[in-house]
Amino acid sequence: MSPRRSSTGPAQGCILSLALVVLCCPGCGRAPGSADSGQTPPSAAAARPDGVPVPTDSAAPPALPPSSGVPAERAPDPSLEASLAPIHDVEVPARAAGQLVALEVEEGMRVRADQPLARIDDRECRATLDERQALATRAEAAWQRAQRLHEQKLIADEEFMSARADWEVARAQRDRARLAWEWCTVRAPIAGVVAERRTQVGRTVEQGDVLFRVSDPDWLRAELLLPQSRLGSVRAGQRVALLPVTGGAPVPAAITRVTPLVDPASGTFRVTIDLDNRRARLPAGITVRVDLEPR
Repeated sequence: MSPRRSSTGPAQGCILSLALVVLCCPGCGRAPGSADSGQTPPSAAAARPDGVPVPTDSAAPPALPPSSGVPAERAPDPSLEASLAPIHDVEVPARAAGQLVALEVEEGMRVRADQPLARIDDRECRATLDERQALATRAEAAWQRAQRLHEQKLIADEEFMSARADWEVARAQRDRARLAWEWCTVRAPIAGVVAERRTQVGRTVEQGDVLFRVSDPDWLRAELLLPQSRLGSVRAGQRVALLPVTGGAPVPAAITRVTPLVDPASGTFRVTIDLDNRRARLPAGITVRVDLEPR
């Protein structure tokens, strides 16, 4: 009897070998770039043996955490900003009523103390002054006559005292009339600059109407409201620097006064800084930032 041949022929053996190759190599025969092709895309991260991903050169560098120690620019402290205002800033009211007949100055002009700014019609006040002056002259003459007669014992003490009282009353009325006449000339109470003019020629003003505002730009002041945590860290006489918020060189100044009382509502205390501005280094009214520890 002839031996039985195996049913596995050459073709079947090739098919079996191919199946074994496919089973052992799952990625073989698939299209490149498919999801399970087994190839790592260029943008993917390589893996270390411990499983921690390692970024490739094309990946963006990781952001620094907040605690990385890199200093960040801090926003300006609003409690250290203040406006520079003139220490002496005075409103000039009319002290007499009447029609304004002359203006002697305009806004922006420098004036000295007691310089005339405007004139109110003074004809009535001048007439009253002349009348009071005449009455005072007559009362003075009667008083001098009463003195001579009293020395000679020719008039009683009562008549002598009455003549003296009449003279004193007439003199006071004359002085009051002179003062009312002088008030018809509006004068600058301080030296400075005419910051504002609120009237014009021909206007009828009443006593108390504000006609001008005069400011002294030579001495400026800034006031800070600092939190109570800073109490004790600033002192009177301490040198500081003022920096315009719009830009410019810092200007040295000094703390004039520190109020040691804390406002319970806001939890702040007041610090006053005065600036000698006679060299016109800073204009009044601007906002400055105060450097409490200038270099």
